[in-house]
Amino acid sequence: MIQRIDQTILAVDDNPDALYALERILAHNGYRVLTAGTAEEALEKAKIGKPSLLLLDVGLPGMNGFELTEKLKRDEDLKYTPIILVSANDALQSIIEGLERGADDYVTKPYKAEELLARLRAALRLKALYGRLERTEHENERLRTEIKASYDFSNIVGESDRMQSVFSLLEKVAAADTPVLVTGQTGSGKELAARAVHYASSRADGPFVAKNCAAINENLLESELFGHVKGAFTGAVKDHKGLFEAASGGTLFLDEIGEMPAGLQAKLLRVLQDGTFMPVGSTSEKRADVRIVAATNRNLQSMMDEGSFREDLYYRLNVVTVELPALKERREDVPLLADHFLKRACERRGLGDRQLSEDVMNALRSYDWRGNVRELENEIERMLIICGDETTISLQHVSPRILSYATSSGQGSSAGGSLKEAVEQVERDMILATLQRLNWNKSNTAKELDMSRSSLIAKIKQYGFEQSVPSGDDSD
Repeated sequence: MIQRIDQTILAVDDNPDALYALERILAHNGYRVLTAGTAEEALEKAKIGKPSLLLLDVGLPGMNGFELTEKLKRDEDLKYTPIILVSANDALQSIIEGLERGADDYVTKPYKAEELLARLRAALRLKALYGRLERTEHENERLRTEIKASYDFSNIVGESDRMQSVFSLLEKVAAADTPVLVTGQTGSGKELAARAVHYASSRADGPFVAKNCAAINENLLESELFGHVKGAFTGAVKDHKGLFEAASGGTLFLDEIGEMPAGLQAKLLRVLQDGTFMPVGSTSEKRADVRIVAATNRNLQSMMDEGSFREDLYYRLNVVTVELPALKERREDVPLLADHFLKRACERRGLGDRQLSEDVMNALRSYDWRGNVRELENEIERMLIICGDETTISLQHVSPRILSYATSSGQGSSAGGSLKEAVEQVERDMILATLQRLNWNKSNTAKELDMSRSSLIAKIKQYGFEQSVPSGDDSD
């Protein structure tokens, strides 16, 4: 009884007798068999039948086996299908030509059935490896597509006039290949803007490499950026590729560029001027095909005046400047950002839908956000944790500093002071509950509520809590 194999072989030969004999060998050993007598017929059956392997005679009329092999290997759907060329020509040059044209093996006639089947099984094992490579390529392409989508300009949230101007400029900048300087306060989204520029540019398929210039000392930063050769310094036991090489063909994002030491500023200027750099300890130059996007929250012009930042480097980096506004300068974007961060956090934690109450949204809109977008995102995460299973996030879940700011500023309410009243009520309840739980210990209460002891005492007087303090229990 013949054991059937779940694999299809396409046998191609213009000699009907040879093709019949080949078909019998394959079918007797359990393979499904397709046959073709010409290259054109083989190409059509390969596209339709998607065989696991092709046994291809070289001496076909018209398009020969070598030419058909090249055509098959250029086809995106067939390039991972193994091809074994079969020929009566056993000349070394013929075998070399077949393999260089893309064939995976070469068998000469007359062949023994056992040899042919052994080579066929080996090629099918290769097919399994091809399959894993193909799946990996598809998965990598899917991941690249997802990453590009994640950093599309549409994912930088903002409908304010200020942000619309930023979007317009970013799109224009992405189409060019010049250095870009992104400025803005800490937490305003400078790296997100840099990534958006990269993934909208012609370098999108290249790497995006980011480095914080303030996070490492000068000597190590030079090695990180430009690499080093073995023996360049103690501990350099082998050659090390720097970030300029790692980012070749892509974008290098240098965050906190204002913190870069003066010595490295000169070396960075050289890369921007002529595209060359020298690894630490090397005597040979290397070239860098890298686009630089730099970012800073410092005033580089003031640093130039002070002599701490090179003027020539500034003008090299500052071909185009993208200035990101602080969150307090675009308060109308706060609700959009808050909803965006809340939805993303819920998805990440596998939670159902949550919503922010109107009072919470008003409090968030009125707050000053010194930490900008990053601080808002962290606050949303905190509130989501505090609210637990509740589906609506209310004022009792908001950080005390935000409640206190909303109360003192009296801003953010469009309903005749309702926000201030609501905030005061929540603040009153939180202070009283915390005092009672901590046995009226003012220092511990102030610490838990993230406020000073003097502010707590003022609030106790404001809300008339002093009369509730147990006699003789006013000390801490």
